[in-house]
Amino acid sequence: MQLKNFKRIVTTFADEDSGLATDRDGTLLLEIRGLEVEAHIRNTTHGVEVEHEGIKWSAEQWIYLYLAKLDRLADRIINSVSPTPYYVSPRGRLLNLEGNMEREYADLGKELRKNLNEHPIDTTLIYFLTSDAGEGKTSLIEQISVDQAKAYKNKTASTLILPVPLGGRPFLRFDDAVIASLSNRFRFPFLYYDSFLELVKMGAIIPAFDGYEEMLSQSESGEAVSAIGNLADQLSSSGTLLVAARKAYFDSSLSSQSKLLDPVRKEQKVEIRRFILDRWSRKIFLNYAEKRRIPQPEQLYDRVKDRLKDVKDRSKDKGHPVLTRAVLVRRLMDVAEQENDLDKFLLRLGQSKTGYFFDFVEDIVDREVTLKWIDTSGTGKPLLTQDEHHELLSKFAFEMWVSGVETLGLDIIRLVVQFFGDEKDIAPKILRQIHRRINDHSLLRMDDTSTYNKRIRFDHEDFREFYLGQALARALESGDDITARMILDARQLSKSIIEEVARYLTVSENSSISYDRLFDDLHQLSREKQLVSYIQENCGALMLELAERTDQRHLITGVSFPANALDQRGLKDLNITRSFFNSTGISGSNIRNCTFEKCRFVELALNGMQNLNGTVFDQCTFDSVSIGDNHDIEYRKFFNPDRVIAILSNHGFELKSQQKAVLENPDPTPMDEDMKIALRFIRLFARSTAVPENTVRTRIGVQSGHFFNTILPKLQRAQLVLPAEGPKNRLRLMVPLSQIDRLVENSENSFEQFIANASSP
Repeated sequence: MQLKNFKRIVTTFADEDSGLATDRDGTLLLEIRGLEVEAHIRNTTHGVEVEHEGIKWSAEQWIYLYLAKLDRLADRIINSVSPTPYYVSPRGRLLNLEGNMEREYADLGKELRKNLNEHPIDTTLIYFLTSDAGEGKTSLIEQISVDQAKAYKNKTASTLILPVPLGGRPFLRFDDAVIASLSNRFRFPFLYYDSFLELVKMGAIIPAFDGYEEMLSQSESGEAVSAIGNLADQLSSSGTLLVAARKAYFDSSLSSQSKLLDPVRKEQKVEIRRFILDRWSRKIFLNYAEKRRIPQPEQLYDRVKDRLKDVKDRSKDKGHPVLTRAVLVRRLMDVAEQENDLDKFLLRLGQSKTGYFFDFVEDIVDREVTLKWIDTSGTGKPLLTQDEHHELLSKFAFEMWVSGVETLGLDIIRLVVQFFGDEKDIAPKILRQIHRRINDHSLLRMDDTSTYNKRIRFDHEDFREFYLGQALARALESGDDITARMILDARQLSKSIIEEVARYLTVSENSSISYDRLFDDLHQLSREKQLVSYIQENCGALMLELAERTDQRHLITGVSFPANALDQRGLKDLNITRSFFNSTGISGSNIRNCTFEKCRFVELALNGMQNLNGTVFDQCTFDSVSIGDNHDIEYRKFFNPDRVIAILSNHGFELKSQQKAVLENPDPTPMDEDMKIALRFIRLFARSTAVPENTVRTRIGVQSGHFFNTILPKLQRAQLVLPAEGPKNRLRLMVPLSQIDRLVENSENSFEQFIANASSP
């Protein structure tokens, strides 16, 4: 380590920015947490050497062990993080720069730790860990962080993985999240944020940000994406990050990593790699069951599989979620520990029209009602009915949502229970028992991230979202506009919340609401806020989901819709007028006999088959149209209005009262080979700001000689691509990928025209 870097790093630990002083004989003085520290430093052929309290240290050792106290942080991680009991490591896959599977791992936890321990030189590595909800991202992060801390204590690892939860913080800054996690969860007061950043740069700490999808879903204007981009900029082409996010949010909000990399393309070297966590296989299911000592696990698996083989799952994933999603398998094992409960559960599962998840939650609540929440004052009756259980839990979810947190303090819990008791006229002796049993409810648990102020959270975010959906549905059903408005205005509702609202209002026996009144109320709510509010998009998403589940003809007018609102939709006899659609695909959608009138579409993604029989787009405007997946070589995005209309016409869109396109064929000339090769190369920069030449040769294959001899020099003369600074032979894209899309559109599929457009001022 050079002396200049040593002084910069040490200064970040001082109480004041100017708190470091050195004299000519190498004496170093600084004040740390109110204490004066004196040491002697000298330059050697091996780097900076520090002598402190009679002990000689290397610069790195002194920073890690004395200033940062990383050995103590390792102890705090081991003692404060509670990995899931009976943990089993899932399978997973690593995707390459083009988004295709590069490797498959039987033990993702082991391989993830191995990759994280391989620190890059002169590059910031960002690993995304993605899966659907409830498939074990948090469990995996907590397990590898503890395993890594133990390895650090045993001196078999030199890096700590620091879990930093992000979920439930709507206006989050990374510095706040990191310091809150260090101070509150780990009771570790020895690092400022600047010193934390220096340790990340040095490879001593790898932050694992868990719940990043919460930020993406709440931040359409890009704050969440720019936050991680800013962090990458601060790391100055060094260090490693691990970011966990739901697959759906990653695909929709970060489908093009250019949103994250464009701001740092010219200054930093950043590379994105993506791990996908697979759903559980039969082997992992049995492994977990054996760890829990469940009798006859093979028979259990087969019984549940046979029971569910005819149950349709809307997610269309391989395997039923009850057998493949970690959070639901764990709950299934809870039921399996009592054979009678399992028989009862299997009889109910999949029988109702409500879907398997409601059946699952209903069975858990039924056990609470009949076995646990019993009046001990003498009557022996249930303290609450099943519906009252649902209602009370929905009130907890409401308080968490509007407060922007995932946990509630016991004082808030007490108030919610008290108000609930007043509404239901519950006797004080019963109310006291209800409050005592909250801590032990099967769908709730004590929060292990808070040490002094005890707090309650839902056992999993799926349950929290389920009950938030119930809270909103109950408010809409009863006409409680104040409660509905508070939920709709807080932030964007996830798909699972929307689906539970629609399920409750269209299927639940408790609901008797008129659909006409419901749509009128949603329209009224959507008009009460300005465009900056989330209400319009949440109301629009709700109306689409309700329209898909009912047979009546509906009119939706004057609302906004969230991203991908029309993707995988089944709509019929629906009229939508004067409304705004964010970027959306329509692949796999069945939209029949619908009318879109005077609507604006920011982007329509045409990357699959869709059925638009009888559907008319009347006087609609389309800002852009994209064809193909954005990892495809020939993926293109079009902005020219004439070409957009021609492309839509060729893809089966019936455009009424629309200016006819001048072009008879939207693609009058096929894309030439040089353009294809250039785009294959440029798409590599979707996940990296600088790409090694060896990687380019591998990806382009037999055409790499032509690329380096003919195509690359032209890209360099046009200032689109330049050599990256550093010891390796790497290339850097100098313009945003969005600019590339426009250049391609105006190139008439000709590489020479593409270069000419790029070279013109």
